[in-house]
Amino acid sequence: MPDAAHLANWTGPKIAAECSATYNVYRAAKTDSYRAYFTAHPELRDEHHEYKARDLASALPEDWAGLADYLPAAERHQHHLSGNSSQVLALGLLGVGLRLDPSLLWLWDALSPLPPPRTPAPSCQFEARLDPDVLDEQPRQTSVDLLVGDPAALICIEAKWVEAGIGSCSCEGDAPLTSRCSKRVLDRPAYWKVATEVFHLPEREEGSPCPLSFTYQAVRNVAAARALAAEEQAPVFALIYDAENPYFAGCGNWPGWPAALAATVNDLGSPVRFASTSWQQLISLVPLDGPAAEWASEKHGLHKPAS
Repeated sequence: MPDAAHLANWTGPKIAAECSATYNVYRAAKTDSYRAYFTAHPELRDEHHEYKARDLASALPEDWAGLADYLPAAERHQHHLSGNSSQVLALGLLGVGLRLDPSLLWLWDALSPLPPPRTPAPSCQFEARLDPDVLDEQPRQTSVDLLVGDPAALICIEAKWVEAGIGSCSCEGDAPLTSRCSKRVLDRPAYWKVATEVFHLPEREEGSPCPLSFTYQAVRNVAAARALAAEEQAPVFALIYDAENPYFAGCGNWPGWPAALAATVNDLGSPVRFASTSWQQLISLVPLDGPAAEWASEKHGLHKPAS
């Protein structure tokens, strides 16, 4: 019998029933905090929006506008200038950390235990879009929030902040709730292979909630890690999340995405490792200068411990 935290015991509607009310309060508070931030810094705010930056440089830490070079315009999320954007939070904190300490030993510590890195500067790419033939995806290829490569490990990092969960599929209407999935998703065998072989999810049944729908982004990351890792590399799916977000911290009977993914993916003999850390844990490890630490604290409520 799978652990109660195992994703085979859950569906999207079950998780939402446990979390949605608490999450709505949480999200409203987050949004209010960003309204207050931009009210205090009107020079950074989009004149037409209460909690959105006027441009990417204004959304990033002071003196770190150059981090925008890591994020191609075509890969920027529709709402990346919102205070709630996980994409820009990741770019700001992880990008500064990468610039100040490219060894990434701080990241390895945060995601421990992982195989020790074998190179002094692992490769990093924000919003790494896979080639169509990697997972037989055409159109809409998987894009990894941060792809880290070292001879010891290939790490696909998913960064979350205010999102209501890990990221579901985009099948129209109520299709995911009744397994009336789009042909595009059905025709991607790499997804379904991971869903059964790694996640051990139940078979898809017409009229029942689709097991791939609510695990979609996690499955894609695991599939990417498996496909991209060389024979000697450990494929790793890693999650960075807000410890205050009910969908990740847990709510009611729902254990939270980090606990559920650990119970699901890290089975004995699993071909992929799962690792996770919260932004609250990472902030004590990632190297930041004064402006970046102030930005993390004032804008996002992430306070670096005094040294």
